[in-house]
Amino acid sequence: MEHLLEYQDYVLAYRLRALVGGRTRPQTPYLSLPEYARKRLERQALAREVLKERDYREGLRRVEALTEAINFGFWHNPGESIEFLRRTIEQGGCSALESPENFIAALLTRREQAALSDAEKRLVATYYLGLLRSSASYLDAEVFTRLRGEIEPLRAQLPFFVLPEAARVA
Repeated sequence: MEHLLEYQDYVLAYRLRALVGGRTRPQTPYLSLPEYARKRLERQALAREVLKERDYREGLRRVEALTEAINFGFWHNPGESIEFLRRTIEQGGCSALESPENFIAALLTRREQAALSDAEKRLVATYYLGLLRSSASYLDAEVFTRLRGEIEPLRAQLPFFVLPEAARVA
């Protein structure tokens, strides 16, 4: 299930980055579930290889390109999240980040919304918006740790709702 949730993380990050646009717009095409899995495995193998190389700079560039292509760490890496929020603010903000209702309306397809109960929609929005909001407090380690501690247990409750064949940008 964790691998499917990771793909769901990718899909929502891709949709959000496409919605905000500008410098946050994904630079790579949208990946289907099988394409995502191939890129994820390729990134893993490449990262292991790079550690063995003497001159690792080119390998790291390739790892970085794959990281960008699969939105790896977008929600869980505070540095990535903070950079995204900074760019979003520079572009005037994004209504999808203003409320759970806006998040669901903007980032989930009608089909996905119909498949989820109201409680599941609230859980999804609380989880993903909570990850972004907690990243904003990253420089205060105590607050960040407390906020992430409140959000992380929700992951085990997240429903998988992204239908791979219809997961394109909402």
